[in-house]
Amino acid sequence: MRATWMVLLAVGCAANGGGSRDRDAGVVGDAGVSDVGVATDANLSRPDVGPEADGGPGPSFCAAGAELVYVIDRNERLVRFDPRDLSFTDVGAIGCASSGTRPFSMSVDHDARAWVLFSDYQIRRVSTADGSCEADALGLAAPFEQYGMGFTASGDDEVLYVSGGTFIDLLEGSPSRPAQLGRHVPGTGATTTIGPLANWPELSGNADGELFAFYPPGPFDAPARIVELDPATATERRAFELTDMVGDFDRSYAFAYWGGRLWVFIKPSAQTGSEVWRFDLPPEGDGSITKVVDDARLTIVGAGVSICAPVDLI
Repeated sequence: MRATWMVLLAVGCAANGGGSRDRDAGVVGDAGVSDVGVATDANLSRPDVGPEADGGPGPSFCAAGAELVYVIDRNERLVRFDPRDLSFTDVGAIGCASSGTRPFSMSVDHDARAWVLFSDYQIRRVSTADGSCEADALGLAAPFEQYGMGFTASGDDEVLYVSGGTFIDLLEGSPSRPAQLGRHVPGTGATTTIGPLANWPELSGNADGELFAFYPPGPFDAPARIVELDPATATERRAFELTDMVGDFDRSYAFAYWGGRLWVFIKPSAQTGSEVWRFDLPPEGDGSITKVVDDARLTIVGAGVSICAPVDLI
């Protein structure tokens, strides 16, 4: 049965309590998808540059591989995900000296670098070609310690949006301590706070400058939601209730925009690996939410895609 979805009134975000993210921080698809697994060939090569985002940055702006989706698991393994055939291809263990910290969230820039946030509140930039880690780390200005994040286009450039706050805010999870939407301009160090959000979402953007948030299910049986945010005000432009995304889920989830659709990675409590769900975004899509991978055999805690990803429905 198709998922039921509802466009909610586009009102400002009301703080309704925060969530907690995973801080420890072959695939089986559904019918018609077979032999999808995690490739661990030591001779992995860079993928060919895929479809260019319609109206987005050209090849001179985007590095090879920047148009793809990448995920990271709680054991710091970087993996490439291809939404076209639902395959996962191992890149390798990332080379960051994280001193026992765990990955918390991730995004990818147009240079095909993964920006990985760790539980020590530091972002480390990682090559998506081989998992090597740059020496410098980046910490954002207060209040941003733990947060979801996603790049989106801003004019001819890219901007990193973050959704979160302090570690104590995350633990409290109360309406009086909502997650905040923030904006970070790479290369300048400038981070600004825009406004409060509902709960603690993950973010993803695209070459059209759109910014989307995924709110996982719960508490009190509240359905999962996907929301398009106004990047300037943090208010909700449109929202969709994912009433067919049912189950008992952990707080390990991630989110990416690719090919005119939105992709959710979330781990059921009863299994060791994450599921993958596809949301067919209106108006091109019909608003359905479909589980497309039953068990990725990875506990995915971060997903990233750059503004070089395609925006046409694929």
